[in-house]
Amino acid sequence: MMFRPIPIFAIVILCLATVGVFGQSRPEWFESARNTIKTKEPGWKMVDVIVTDNTSVYGESIRMRAGAHTGAVEISAYNDLVNPNETFTGQVTVYDNIVGRKQTKTKLNGLGDEAYMWSPKNADDYTTVMFKKGKTFVSIFLPGRSTAQRFAGHIAAHIP
Repeated sequence: MMFRPIPIFAIVILCLATVGVFGQSRPEWFESARNTIKTKEPGWKMVDVIVTDNTSVYGESIRMRAGAHTGAVEISAYNDLVNPNETFTGQVTVYDNIVGRKQTKTKLNGLGDEAYMWSPKNADDYTTVMFKKGKTFVSIFLPGRSTAQRFAGHIAAHIP
């Protein structure tokens, strides 16, 4: 008996495609967080949203604009993350290596489980805030320390 490779290959591809279609559903609090930003930060507009949706993570990368300034907010809610503390520590270490001595790293308290801010000497220059709460990681890149921290607080308030 001889197998026909094309029909078998087609069946395998169809099965794999069916398995890959189902992603993690969007957590309800994402919409609440976006609405809070729209309401409490009316000067900032959400220009573009890129969605990552698969079985292990649901994420949104949001490009923001206020006049001539742009920025970004990235939120990733992991479903199958075995060690969130180790993973977050790795991301922080990588960012430390990229920024190096150019910016000051500060540990932030009261924002999720663990949070850091990298800011330049000028408080109005672009600042990065990264924090994690459970299996949710947030990264914010906006002009001004106070603006970045404010956005972080808006989002953290909605993460369960």
